[in-house]
Amino acid sequence: MAIGAGGAAAVARWRRRREQPSAAPAKATEAAAQRTGPQVSREAGAYRVGEVLLFMGEEYWLAGELALVREGTPALTLFVAPERAQDRWLAAPRQGDVLYALVADAALADLGWPGVEVPSAGGTMRRVEEGACTIVPSGEVPEGWSGAGRYAVFRAMETVAVVVEQGSNRLALKGKTVPRRMVERMG
Repeated sequence: MAIGAGGAAAVARWRRRREQPSAAPAKATEAAAQRTGPQVSREAGAYRVGEVLLFMGEEYWLAGELALVREGTPALTLFVAPERAQDRWLAAPRQGDVLYALVADAALADLGWPGVEVPSAGGTMRRVEEGACTIVPSGEVPEGWSGAGRYAVFRAMETVAVVVEQGSNRLALKGKTVPRRMVERMG
């Protein structure tokens, strides 16, 4: 009789545990999310690290990315496309039908954090977007880019500049807008 009562109590405890959600799986999921960093939600058809893009006869191998995340979605995604002489960058804004084909610009980097305008060869570019962001790196990107930062985008017609800053890191890029319809995915 005592054995039957002990067995019944064990079955009752087992059933109660099955019916109540366990905190252990939730903690494991939370720990996994902290190890991998914040997850970036993406649109269907968004560009990804490892893809090769073709524009005007030039190939861009997307080796790494810096996603500048605001409100859970990338406001701007910067892809590094390594080249022998210097890295090229492609930037995909959250909205619009253009990409930005960019290269590092030492003169822009030397300005420090820009105000509402930056000089350009043909005149002045005005700031069209700026703000605080979370920088989420993936793939092959320069060291030290992760966490809270800020960015600004400047435009004048088809000329564009992007400045990203995080701690002591500053990335100052200048280039041209590229219509997305003119960019092809390879393979």
